[in-house]
Amino acid sequence: MATSFPPVVPGRFQMLHGGDYNPEQWRHRPELLDEDARLMRRAGMTAASVGIFSWAALQPGPDSWDFAWLDAVFARLQAQGVGILLATPSAARPLWLAEDAEVRRMRSDGTREDPGGRHSFCATSPRWRAAVAEIDRRLAERYAGHPALLGWHISNEFGGAAENGRCHCPRCIAGFQGWLRRRFGDDLDALNRAWNSAFWSHSYQDWAQIRPCDRSNDGLMLAWQRWCSDLVLDVVRLEKAAIRSASAAPITTNMHGPMDFYDHGAVARELDFVSYDCYPDIDGSPRDAEAVAAASFYDGCMRGLAGGRPWLLMESCPSQPQYKPRMRLKRPGMHRALSLAHVAGGSDGVCYFQWRAGSNGHEKHHGAVLMQDAPTDTRVFREVAELGADLARLGGVVGAACPAPVGIVCDVHSTWARRVSGGFQGEPAPAELAMTHHRCFHERGIHADLVDADSDLTRFALVVVPGVALLRPGFAARIEAALAAGAQVLVDALSGWYDDEAAIVAGGRPGPLAGLLGLGASEEMDVLRTDERVALTVTGGWLPAGTHAIGHCDLMRLAGAEALASYAGEFYAGRPALTRHRHGAGTSWYLGCRLERPALAHLLARLADAAGIRPPLPEIPAGVVVRERIQPGRRYLFVLNPQPQAVQVGVGPGWSDALGEAAMPATLDLAGHQAQVLTRPA
Repeated sequence: MATSFPPVVPGRFQMLHGGDYNPEQWRHRPELLDEDARLMRRAGMTAASVGIFSWAALQPGPDSWDFAWLDAVFARLQAQGVGILLATPSAARPLWLAEDAEVRRMRSDGTREDPGGRHSFCATSPRWRAAVAEIDRRLAERYAGHPALLGWHISNEFGGAAENGRCHCPRCIAGFQGWLRRRFGDDLDALNRAWNSAFWSHSYQDWAQIRPCDRSNDGLMLAWQRWCSDLVLDVVRLEKAAIRSASAAPITTNMHGPMDFYDHGAVARELDFVSYDCYPDIDGSPRDAEAVAAASFYDGCMRGLAGGRPWLLMESCPSQPQYKPRMRLKRPGMHRALSLAHVAGGSDGVCYFQWRAGSNGHEKHHGAVLMQDAPTDTRVFREVAELGADLARLGGVVGAACPAPVGIVCDVHSTWARRVSGGFQGEPAPAELAMTHHRCFHERGIHADLVDADSDLTRFALVVVPGVALLRPGFAARIEAALAAGAQVLVDALSGWYDDEAAIVAGGRPGPLAGLLGLGASEEMDVLRTDERVALTVTGGWLPAGTHAIGHCDLMRLAGAEALASYAGEFYAGRPALTRHRHGAGTSWYLGCRLERPALAHLLARLADAAGIRPPLPEIPAGVVVRERIQPGRRYLFVLNPQPQAVQVGVGPGWSDALGEAAMPATLDLAGHQAQVLTRPA
C-alpha cells in the first residue's frame, strides 16, 4: 500500500504498541520474566523499550560486562513477536562510576551532585563520555544484526533534572568561555557591545572573567542557556556516533515536559524520528478539555519537529500518573480515547511508562500496564489489550500524513530571552501564547504544526507568530519567503523585540519585520491592569463586535498597512490595533493587543478562511476532538469524545468504520469517552 511517509521503524512492526520494560529489576523472579513475554503478546504489544536505566546490570564494574540477561530478553520477546527499541543507559550511571566526583555535575554553589539520582552527570567529563561511548558501542556491535531490534532510544528525557542539567565545574565554565570566543570571533569588544556590559560597570577585560553568575546581564544568561543546550546536542551526537559505528537502525530520544530545557529543533535534526512522553492532567472534571488540548499542542510540536512526518508517543500512562497532585484513575474508555487522539495527531504508535511497575524506588506508584506482581486480569490490562487489537487493525494509518496548513512559530530562544529579560513578566510567555493560538485551531479540527524559527515556513498557508520576541538570524527572510509563497502571516505585538543576543532590536520594534508588516517602529506599549479592558472599533468583521483589548496595547505607526481595528478608549483612541498589509503574493497582519479567546478564535477562523483552509467538519461540538490523517487514495477521520457526557457529531455520508469496514451513519452517537475511527476513499 502506498503511504504518505515511511513508518517510524522499518519492517513488519508497523503501528507500534509497547512501552518501557525493565526486566533487570525482576531478574530474581524468572517466572515473571517468562510471563511478561506471553502477556505482552496477549496485550497486542509489538514493541518494548529496553535498557533505559540498565547500565549497572550491563556493566557491574569498570572491567566487567554482563549481556547474557539482555540476550535472554531479546530471545523471549522475539519469540512472542515483540520488537525492541534498545536504549542507551546514559541517563543514570552505575555507582562505581558515579563515585568519581569528576563525572558528577557541579551546582552553581560549587558543590557536586550526590552519586545517586539521574541526569546528574557532567557532560564534559572525559571519563563519563568515554564510558558512555564504550557501552553504546558494545551494545551496537552486539545487537545491530538482531532481528528483534527496531531502533535505538538515546538516553532518557534530556534536561529533566535540577538546574536543567547545567554543570558549573571549571571544565564546563572554560568550555563556555571557549564557545563565546568562537561565537564572537575572539573579539571581546564585540561581546561587550552586544551585551551592553557597560551596564552597571560590568564590562569584561578578559574572557576568563565571564561566568554564568551575573543575572543582571541578559545576554550572558541567554548565552549560558544556549551553551547548556548545545551540550545536550553534543551528547546526542556522541551517542549517535557510537551507535552508528555498528548499527544503521533508526535513532530517537524521548522529549518531554514543556520542551524548554534545550533546543529541541537542533536535537530533532540529529534523529531519524522524534518521540514524546505525554502525561496530561486527566481528572474527570471539565478541566479535561484543557488537558486534551494541551496534549494536542505537543502532538503539533512533534509534527513540527518532524517536518510534518509521523512521530511516536514513547511514554503515556494507561492508569494513574504518579506525578500529579491527585492520582485520579482514568475512567473506562478514557485511555483508548486519549491514545487514539495521539494517533490522530500523527503518532504511529502508543507506548507506556511502563509495562510492569517496579517493586520499590521513586516510581513504584506510577500506574503501569501491570502493577508489580499483582493480578494480571485487571481492567487496565483489558483496556490495553483492546487498544492493542484496535491498533493492529489500524495498520493502514501508519505513515499517513496529518495535513497541517497552519504553522505556529514557537521558538525556545524567545522563551529563554523573555525569561532572562526584566519587564513585561505579567504577559504570557511565548509557549503560553502559542498554546492559546493552537487551541483555537484544535477546537476546529485543523492541524497546526508548532515550528521553530529555523524552520521553512513556505509549506503553510497560514503562519502565526505569537510572542516570538527574539529574532534569530534569517527569521525575517523566512517570513518574507512565506509571504512570497502566498501565505497569510499574523504577527503579534510581543514579537520582534530582541536581536539574537537579547538586546533591544536596532531601530525599535518590530525591527526587520516592520517593512513586511507595513509598519514603522512602535512608539510605546501600554500594559493594562488585569481588571482593565480597552474597547476596539472594528471594520470589515475581522473581529466580532464588542471586542476589547486585554493585557497590552501597542501604539504602532502605519507605513503602508491599513487599519482594520482601532482603540476606542484611553489617550490612544483612534490608534490602530489590527492591521493588514499586502506583501508579495501574501498578506501580513499585525495584532497590537491581546484578545480574549473568543475574539482571537474569530480572527484566526477568518484568517484560515482567507488562506483557503477548511476544517474537516463544518460543526464540531464543544470538547469533541476531530482530526484527519491522509494516505494516497484514503482518508481517516478520528472522532473522539474525551468527556463523560454523550454527544452527537454530524460527519456526513460515505464513511466506514476503519476498525471493521461497516458503513457508518451520517451522524455519530458517541457515548462518554468513546472514540471512532472512520475511513473512505480520498
